[in-house]
Amino acid sequence: MKSFRHRFTVPFHEVDAAGLMFHAHLFSHAHDAYAALMREMGLDLKTLLEEGRYLLPLVHAEADFRLPMTLDDDIEVTVEATPPGTSAFGFRYAFRREGRLCASVITRHVFLNRESQEPVALPPEFRRKLQESED
Repeated sequence: MKSFRHRFTVPFHEVDAAGLMFHAHLFSHAHDAYAALMREMGLDLKTLLEEGRYLLPLVHAEADFRLPMTLDDDIEVTVEATPPGTSAFGFRYAFRREGRLCASVITRHVFLNRESQEPVALPPEFRRKLQESED
């Protein structure tokens, strides 16, 4: 998978009294970038949920904050896949304002069978798309 880019502007309702984006909103923006990336990969989350075969729970998330993000800042999020496991996959997100790293996020998800809620192997086409950038 090649790097994927997603953009957003920090909205008023996400800043605190100091004028900084409240830290928890970082994960919402990472999730928005994840959903956009999944659509780009041909695995729209809405369609996936409607099909009812899989669950893709988030099992790990971490963040590092470097520079504040403030009201109306234009932020570019670069997303890259981490090496996939048998049933798990993840992404690294870099949040930049004018090229400067403001924050980074790492997430890990697992493919589960919806009925049994047991891990299942990544679908081959999905694994292939994740690994395209590793070649």
